[in-house]
Amino acid sequence: MNIEIEANDLKDRQKVLHEIIENLTKKLPKENATRKQLANHQELFDDAVGYLSNSDQRLAFIGNVGTGKTTAICHLLCLLDGEEPVLSTGSGRTTLCEVEISAGTELEIELTPHSEAEVRNYLTDFAQYLDISDIAESDNAESFKLSAEVERALRNMLDLRISRTKNSEGKRITTDNAKNFAANYQSVESLAEGLLERIDFPARHQTRFINDDGIDQNEWLHTTFKSINSCTHPSVGLSKHIRILVPRRLFDNINYALSVIDTKGVDQTVNRADLDSCLTNNRTVSVLCCRFNEAPDKTMSGLLKLARDAGLSQRVSKETVLLILDRKSEAEKVIDIDEPVGDKIEGREIRTEHVINDLKHTLQLDNLDVQFFDVKSDDPNKIKNFLTEKISALRDQYFQDMSDIEKAIRDIETELTSQSAKAAKGQVKNTLEPWIKKAQDCSPALKEYFLPLINDIKNTGTYAASVRASVNRRGEWHNLDYYQLLATGAREQVVDQVGTLKDELIVLIDNMLSQNELQPAYALLKQLKQTTEKRLGDIYQKAFSKGRTVYEANLSSDQQLWNSLFKEWGMGPGYKDRVSGTSGNWFQTRKYPVFESSVTGLVLDEWLRYVNEVRDMLGAE
Repeated sequence: MNIEIEANDLKDRQKVLHEIIENLTKKLPKENATRKQLANHQELFDDAVGYLSNSDQRLAFIGNVGTGKTTAICHLLCLLDGEEPVLSTGSGRTTLCEVEISAGTELEIELTPHSEAEVRNYLTDFAQYLDISDIAESDNAESFKLSAEVERALRNMLDLRISRTKNSEGKRITTDNAKNFAANYQSVESLAEGLLERIDFPARHQTRFINDDGIDQNEWLHTTFKSINSCTHPSVGLSKHIRILVPRRLFDNINYALSVIDTKGVDQTVNRADLDSCLTNNRTVSVLCCRFNEAPDKTMSGLLKLARDAGLSQRVSKETVLLILDRKSEAEKVIDIDEPVGDKIEGREIRTEHVINDLKHTLQLDNLDVQFFDVKSDDPNKIKNFLTEKISALRDQYFQDMSDIEKAIRDIETELTSQSAKAAKGQVKNTLEPWIKKAQDCSPALKEYFLPLINDIKNTGTYAASVRASVNRRGEWHNLDYYQLLATGAREQVVDQVGTLKDELIVLIDNMLSQNELQPAYALLKQLKQTTEKRLGDIYQKAFSKGRTVYEANLSSDQQLWNSLFKEWGMGPGYKDRVSGTSGNWFQTRKYPVFESSVTGLVLDEWLRYVNEVRDMLGAE
């Protein structure tokens, strides 16, 4: 169906439903459970219309650095220059930032560059790395180094590359032109200013590229993307998002706009704001990639744990795909009992069973979709079709919700005079009243949700470089984001405290949905279940947002704190412990219970509003 026709149809159905609900509401007493049900039905219907009226959907590929997700994307979308993927690939650490690929009217690349202030921060990091005195004073375990892809881009922008030659004896001679340049400066601060001047930021202003030369599209895309991603193009700045528009359909048999997101490779932590957004966005299916022999790897398990801790257990199976990227003969070499199976299909089946059992045991997650893709031998259309079916299922569920609500509204007028309906709903009310009383007594309260942040700073898996980069940016760095960790810390505590009650309610509802005598109340039970998923999801995300904002302004603006943390670098071993300790003291001296009480207040208000909504829809006391 044409998107515009579909949108008009949705609006017509919405208008009709509103009129029916309005007429029904007029017939009911002011304080009436059915009136509450009607208002709730209208809200859920409007949500479905809003979702379906927006045609944008996303596939987000997430995986470790060097997993092969970028290569897989290029093969799936036929973005190949000969046999070479058009996006920069290699052994990892080549993609500078998130890349979005969408269908468009012409071939073009749009980029969003880092601001001058953000580039200055990167150059300060680079200056710190080049500063010989600081490197000499820090112990080897905490030496500072930029990520390879950022360092490569900065060196290209500065024209200060590492050159390698051989002398007359054949010995390799390495010359670091950036270190030679740094030798002329006496401090990190002056070196950073010198680097900024050399980079000529004002000249790097081009953000849109189109194929004016008429050369082969994939060839142009390959060379142009490489020059943007590596910053060898003289007019390009340091990119933080790249969007590629391709003048053809990327996917067949869909009537919505589907973009593919190649996220920045995971290194150290999965608790990143961009990855959290992929997992919590109900318009996105997250494709978690890992290599065959490592499945499920630490990153895949970590992402699924992040989703579970965000209260998304019921959504994970619908919005996540585990994509295992195997290579030649890996599946055939899987050992069954005491020897290799020798068969690709059987090897994949054994690996699937292993992955599913592992995740069910460690994370209590099941019904996960596991797919395999070997770029050298598998038909990409099979995976493409599977992924579009996964996205289409999300949209189909909203269409089904609309149909269910329309039927429920039609049935309500009949049910008003039906004794069997009244009896069934009365039984539902009696069954759920003990739960309501228990839920009303629940008072979720947050306590010291900053502790995961403090522990992460000194964690052995956190690089000193990430701590230094975060300090440089007042706590906002993708691999150690103070505010993201505060947000997830708050959300996780709320999920822990009310998630059990939510699960209890869902079990009660599912049990009643299996009882034939309660069939007249099925619509109400489904409505309660849908409302619970929506309200709890909203509560979790409000805790996430408030958990961040309640601290953010005070923490970010505390010049004294960041100055003291900045000076810790180069003071010898124990850098991460010192930053962790000073950061922890900041929360203690700022009387953290006062900050956290406002988050608790918001969560408690939202929780009781939800519980009372359930009570009112049931007509319970």
